Amino acid sequence: MIKLIKKALNNEVIRYAISGGMVTLTNAAGYFILLQLGIVYTVANIISLILSKVVGYLLNKFWVYRSKNDNLKQMLLELFRFVLARGFTGLVDFFGLILMVELFGMNERISKIAIMILVIVLNYILGKKAVFIKKEK
Repeated sequence: MIKLIKKALNNEVIRYAISGGMVTLTNAAGYFILLQLGIVYTVANIISLILSKVVGYLLNKFWVYRSKNDNLKQMLLELFRFVLARGFTGLVDFFGLILMVELFGMNERISKIAIMILVIVLNYILGKKAVFIKKEK
């Protein structure tokens, strides 16, 4: 059983799913807690997005993709690509939520969950193909 668990944790997709779950929980918990504190949903969303992006970078770099950089320049380029990719999906999250709530009149919580599913898929694709790029040996 332990061998099976170790093997599963060596699978990048499974690590991403676990990591994504933790990032999603960070995002959702931050958002819902801030809503309960009376913070307007747009501000609550921005704060929860920033917090979850920081958690996401650390988990993706060190655990999911196990990215290693040879020098400071490579690390900064990787961080820059991450910020761009997550900035893009952050905008999808932010404006998608507003669109669903304001334009389509959907519930704030249901809208947030639907948008998060889309963002999870986009983040995996961008992380794998544009941010944590494996070096050719």
